Amino acid sequence: MRVWNHLASQNTGYVFSLSDSMRILEAKNPGVLADVSDSSMIIGSDYSGQHKGAKYEAYTFLITTEGALEAWLPSLAKFRQQWLLDGRRISFKKLNEPVRWRALPAFLRTVGTLRANLITILVDSRIGSFMLGGAEAAIEAFPDCFSSSANRGTVEKMLRLANFMSLVIGGLRRENQKSVWVSDHDEALDSHEKREQFARLATYLTLGVTGWRNPAHHHFGTTELPQAPYWSEDVAAVADLVAGAYCQMSSNLPAFLGTENWRIAADSEKVADLRARAIGNWLATSRSEMRHALLQLEQDAQGRVRSSAQS
Repeated sequence: MRVWNHLASQNTGYVFSLSDSMRILEAKNPGVLADVSDSSMIIGSDYSGQHKGAKYEAYTFLITTEGALEAWLPSLAKFRQQWLLDGRRISFKKLNEPVRWRALPAFLRTVGTLRANLITILVDSRIGSFMLGGAEAAIEAFPDCFSSSANRGTVEKMLRLANFMSLVIGGLRRENQKSVWVSDHDEALDSHEKREQFARLATYLTLGVTGWRNPAHHHFGTTELPQAPYWSEDVAAVADLVAGAYCQMSSNLPAFLGTENWRIAADSEKVADLRARAIGNWLATSRSEMRHALLQLEQDAQGRVRSSAQS
């Protein structure tokens, strides 16, 4: 059964290219995505590589349903009682700490029992703005979404994140399906004003790529809000681990290869970062309820931006 709803409008730029790559991946590999349409959609996200010198940015989204999440939460509670009773969060950056490192294999096994999709988008740092004319053009085009004095880097981050959210929502959600998104708390969403502006921007872009006219409600917040669900930190932690690992593995991964379908065996021993190697091996070998896919936007030798998808 086809799960991905291909966003067919070529006017959506990078979003169309990424959606088309996912369509090809699923057509060649049936079952690569889990159906997440049976109840309200739950999305957790985190990001990596937003620092000077990084070769790639990674945006990771965990997409599941309210029903699947409720069935999984007892397993999460059992994991925490055994490994992290003090409430500390699993974090890629903090895996060098012995307690978190010892807990990682058990956490990944627990995560593997959740019926969900993990979708990561890797963006080559050489790629410019997602909008022709850059941040200035975005501010002019969406005056109710950006303050005129906004940091231009933050504007681009919000623009990219909203594009990727429209890709995930349009690709996996039904129009009449409610959804809840919990994001890691970062500079793009660190104030009430920014969250309100981002909500408008994401709505405009989602309606633009889907053509929906009467969609069900989509609610979102960050992990640091007082009203955030108690499970939000652990759901976002999964995205944090995968985003961090893909950034570390990025130079060892194939990108656009000029052919619609290909198969390559990656050598995990070439990944020097032990954290990334452990998570990458889990992604590559785990036979679980959790499905995963990697989308890439890469600049080719001629400077053109190419998209690809792999799993």
